[in-house]
Amino acid sequence: MTKERVVHSTIVVERRFKVAPARVFAAWADASARAQWNVPGEGWELAELQQDFRVGGRETARFGPKGNPVHWSAGHFLDIVPDERIVSAGTMHDGETRSSATLCTIEFVAENSGTLLVLTDQSAFLGAGEMPADRKSGWGKIIDRLELYLLGADTSTH
Repeated sequence: MTKERVVHSTIVVERRFKVAPARVFAAWADASARAQWNVPGEGWELAELQQDFRVGGRETARFGPKGNPVHWSAGHFLDIVPDERIVSAGTMHDGETRSSATLCTIEFVAENSGTLLVLTDQSAFLGAGEMPADRKSGWGKIIDRLELYLLGADTSTH
């Protein structure tokens, strides 16, 4: 039994985009689109992404520093309302060690001709490396890459 205490955290990231909710939603829903931006910045790679985008569908990803994608995630889609929200639950791993369990809600709110994205990550960090500040930073960088993708920029070099 581990002596580490579980750290609970709710992380909220909000970002406004100058594109319609349908376009932002599609960037999450389409695995080939998501693979272009879903890593936390320069120096990281997404080595694998499988996504069965439907309620009850599974998603798995393997990622990490270039040449060493030791992190992986596995989860299920619990709720999907096209162009409005995605709710998923899953676990994150560092190698063979489970590092967190998460409920993640992504909301796509129409604002004028754009979108307010509200991402709420409710996690239990299990004492295996990653902590809430790391997750918040990672989400911020991922959403930065999403914005570049939506603007048509090449996200492979950022």
